[in-house]
Amino acid sequence: MKKSVILLLILIVSIQTLHAHNPLSAMYYLEVKDDINILNINLSQNGLNEALKKQYSNIELEALSDTEYKQLTVKYLKKNFSLKINGQAISLLEGGLKLGSHQTDAKFITTDLPDTFKNLNIEIKAFTENAHHQTVFSLLLNGITSKVILNENNKYTASVIFKDNLMVVNSKPFNTNYLWCLAIIPIFIFGKKIFSRTN
Repeated sequence: MKKSVILLLILIVSIQTLHAHNPLSAMYYLEVKDDINILNINLSQNGLNEALKKQYSNIELEALSDTEYKQLTVKYLKKNFSLKINGQAISLLEGGLKLGSHQTDAKFITTDLPDTFKNLNIEIKAFTENAHHQTVFSLLLNGITSKVILNENNKYTASVIFKDNLMVVNSKPFNTNYLWCLAIIPIFIFGKKIFSRTN
């Protein structure tokens, strides 16, 4: 029994490690706290390199110092991040970057967030240069974490509303005004049959 539990734990950790280092995915995690709000970003170093090479093809990345590379990365991350909460634009302020051989981590302080969250619009275009990329955006609000996945299908954007501190994707309701068209079709067919019988 113990061996099964240990093997299961190893499998879970291995999957999480592979996911963290997946060059086709990035994790954005916004922590909402009373004193300070922090956006944590975890991404693959290979994915970052590929995106920067494509975005800044005129710059030779290998020739950059660590400081210059970090500055370029911060510029890229900020430029490709758009967040609005209750219609209020949220900006990324000071931050730090930790480069790794497999994974790079970034942290940014954000501008002030509203006391109550009603709706949120997120757009993260970073790493879309890499084919089949996806970004997971998570939010910790009042001790509850929820997430949305941004990918090619939703053009790396999401619009959510909040229910019990959870993000709920704001899907547009079906417009019932078009149902009258469906009702007319059988009436038209029935009327055509009656009209053809009388002639």
